[in-house]
Amino acid sequence: MVLAKPQPFNRTCGAASKSFVGQILLHAATSPDQFPTNSSKVAFARVVFEKFLDDFRFSFFDQNHQHHAEVALQSLRQTGTVLAYTQEFNSHAPTVGWADTPLMSLCQHGLKENVQLTVVMSNIEFTSLQTMQAMALKAGQTIGGIQNGRPTPIPLASSSAPTTNPNAMDLSAFQRGGPHNQLSNAEHTGNVSHGCSNRNRKL
Repeated sequence: MVLAKPQPFNRTCGAASKSFVGQILLHAATSPDQFPTNSSKVAFARVVFEKFLDDFRFSFFDQNHQHHAEVALQSLRQTGTVLAYTQEFNSHAPTVGWADTPLMSLCQHGLKENVQLTVVMSNIEFTSLQTMQAMALKAGQTIGGIQNGRPTPIPLASSSAPTTNPNAMDLSAFQRGGPHNQLSNAEHTGNVSHGCSNRNRKL
């Protein structure tokens, strides 16, 4: 009796895994000359499992992942926080396999202009991508704190007329000599002459 080879393991727990082991044991039992020892049976199971992994990678993994990662890095720009940008950048960086120097240049180029300027003005000679990104994160937090802590301008009153002290208005009117504070020429003359006559009167 000849049985078919076991199907590749689909990494499912429970009944599927038990079925996989059962197929291995059955195949080994029907071909004892091929699997004289337990280690040979284990080796066969590993080959079948590796075959499954190869099929899985071929079916579902990106076959051009390095090229796609390079395109993603070159087109990546900071649109939100520095933290979100660096996390996205670092998710593609290991795939391309570049050295730190071109990665640092590319990462800095994708930062917002104000963060880029802060990193450049720091005059730090970065030795790794991690140190450069740490500086960029610090710069982003500082800039964000300044922007969030900026006081809100107080709106002007709807009326354009200035507020005036009423006491100052009364004093101003008095100094200008309004109608109620002015004496007629006749009254003024009479008071003066009356004052003069009083000064000349002998007691």
